[in-house]
Amino acid sequence: MVLLQEMNVGTVGEMYTVTATENNYPSGITAADKLLASEALKGARTVIVYNLGTSHTATVLETALGKLKTVQFNTLCYPYDGTEYAANKTTLVTWIEALRTYEGVKAQIVLANQAADKESIVNVANGVVLSDGTTLTAAQATAWVAGATAGAKINQSNTGRIYDGAVDVAPRLTKSEMEAAITAGKFIFKVNSAQNVSAVYDINSLVTATVDKGEVFRKNRVIRTIDNINNDIVEIFESNFIGKISNNGDGRSILKSYLVNYFKELQSLSAVMNFTPEDITVDAGNASDAVVINCYVQPVDSVEKIYITVNLA
Repeated sequence: MVLLQEMNVGTVGEMYTVTATENNYPSGITAADKLLASEALKGARTVIVYNLGTSHTATVLETALGKLKTVQFNTLCYPYDGTEYAANKTTLVTWIEALRTYEGVKAQIVLANQAADKESIVNVANGVVLSDGTTLTAAQATAWVAGATAGAKINQSNTGRIYDGAVDVAPRLTKSEMEAAITAGKFIFKVNSAQNVSAVYDINSLVTATVDKGEVFRKNRVIRTIDNINNDIVEIFESNFIGKISNNGDGRSILKSYLVNYFKELQSLSAVMNFTPEDITVDAGNASDAVVINCYVQPVDSVEKIYITVNLA
């Protein structure tokens, strides 16, 4: 995952790779500068911290987004909220939608109090209190949500996931308030019956159901499954087939067989269900070197098969 973060040290535009055991932070790094990455690492295996400096203007953000087009990630976090950041958050929503639609890069952004009505945006609406007494706002809690989202397995939901190190929610919500928040597409926390802080429902900001995107698209587990399938197929094609097989019936049959085995493996992991080889078609594209892969998949937690088209050249 990528964390777009203000930093008091280092150079604007630098990226620092952080894991549980290693990091390449600049000298003079403070505990405050490391806080959000530490929260993200409670779920993510690797966090790329992008240094926004101390005053991230629209130009700084645009430069960051330009650089991130060449960085591989599945979740992006912008842990800021308030009127001064509203334009930047709008820019991020537009950017991730364009990235998903036109670049074929399937990823999500985690923001605070951003009612985007899109499956690409996870909208965090409250924060937590840590065991050392530190209160994290909804904006700061986006780091944990992004880490949990980035680190979740293809067959895993974060509904009910315990927030390690948290002892309370800020603010606490009543049952009716939680129900209203969920209906509004908000990712929220609660103190559960075992007195642990946990995620109430692993959903994104989508609230408007359509023929193409039904209620199931609100579930982040389903979105992760669909996004992973798209990204995996691209990787399978580029690693094993591009330039290595002929774009004729025999070559496309080989590709289909590979994909059938891939979906059988997903089914064994309970990521998809009711899969049959007939759910995959591999056809010639418009260009002589292009193929079009059509997949009808039913992610677990879904009620119907979803149609996915991947164009490869």
